[in-house]
Amino acid sequence: MKIKLIDEVMNIFSLFRKKYRSLNTIEVSKNALLKNYSYLHSLEDGLGVAPVLKSNAYGHGLVQVAKILDKAGAPFFCVDSIYEGYELLKNHIKTPVLIMGYVSPENLHVKKLPFSYAVYSSEQISAISKYQPQAGVHVFVDTGMHREGIGLSELPDFLEEIRSNNLNVEGLMSHLGSGADAKNALIEKQLKNFEAAWEIVKVNNFAPKWMHIAASEALLNHTEYKGRLGNIARSGIAVYGIDPSGQDKNLQPALRFVSTLTQIKSLRKGDSVGYDFTYTAKGDMVIGVLPLGYFDGLERRLSNNGFVMIDDVECPILGRVSMNITTIDITALKNPEVGESVIVYSDNPSDKNSVFTVARECDTIPYDILVGLAGTTKREVVR
Repeated sequence: MKIKLIDEVMNIFSLFRKKYRSLNTIEVSKNALLKNYSYLHSLEDGLGVAPVLKSNAYGHGLVQVAKILDKAGAPFFCVDSIYEGYELLKNHIKTPVLIMGYVSPENLHVKKLPFSYAVYSSEQISAISKYQPQAGVHVFVDTGMHREGIGLSELPDFLEEIRSNNLNVEGLMSHLGSGADAKNALIEKQLKNFEAAWEIVKVNNFAPKWMHIAASEALLNHTEYKGRLGNIARSGIAVYGIDPSGQDKNLQPALRFVSTLTQIKSLRKGDSVGYDFTYTAKGDMVIGVLPLGYFDGLERRLSNNGFVMIDDVECPILGRVSMNITTIDITALKNPEVGESVIVYSDNPSDKNSVFTVARECDTIPYDILVGLAGTTKREVVR
């Protein structure tokens, strides 16, 4: 009797999931992701592309994006943490995974894992050798950005330590402080240091399969870096269809953020809206209420300064963006209806509410807007 009752409850929950409509949805375009990956892969002969899926795939959804790109032929996916890697493993992703961020040693002894690891410390070497001896490692060299990484002067001894621990060196990696200007003296110094690191690796009789220093910006500016980026680039933002410089028109943004109009009401001249009453109606008007706010990823800096779109009509954001509620001006709409779709962030780069444009208006970068999207919001893969 108890088992039957549990089955009935589970059936009710299953039915609820099928009929439940999310008021806020992040749509991720499968075609855009695949098109962007193919385009990036074509930019320079001999330079492969490893998609970066860290930080919930830049807000697009870690598992959803991995499933789309899993058959694209990428040499490996780049993530930040062992948690992200394990999420991909649980979801049966076949593409190899490189964990670029620091992994605590106690998280390596639980079970054998099919990951590769970026390494730059003796502590990492010892832990991987003891608990994950089958793993490949990518030696992370600090070429001048002065964040993580092993220094050039320490590299020979570090390589000897790797050899004594019988680890497989799969790659040599670093990270450019900027990829927008190849003529920057600091970038030139980084490239020369990376070339020097490669010579040290060869002199010490290691032959890693992968050599990588470039991210999206350097890849998009590949002609300025020709022959100096190794044999693979780690591309994040460009895979998702955004050029940080805003110049490349071949990329298609893969994300669209959609909400729902949940209330319509009339204001009289002089009525004020929202926290601190920062907007006051200059005349009679119609406003709409949206069930999202800065928790969901709608930038608070768009208060009285941003737009959403309904039926291709730009609807200004009125008053403060609240934690879970935002008000908009829908006076220009002919027949607004509760329940209709609202485009919060557009996948059209020329729209006033595209991620790139929003970032510029908020004096930040597209990365910041994308990773600020709540992980609890439903991600839906569309064509």
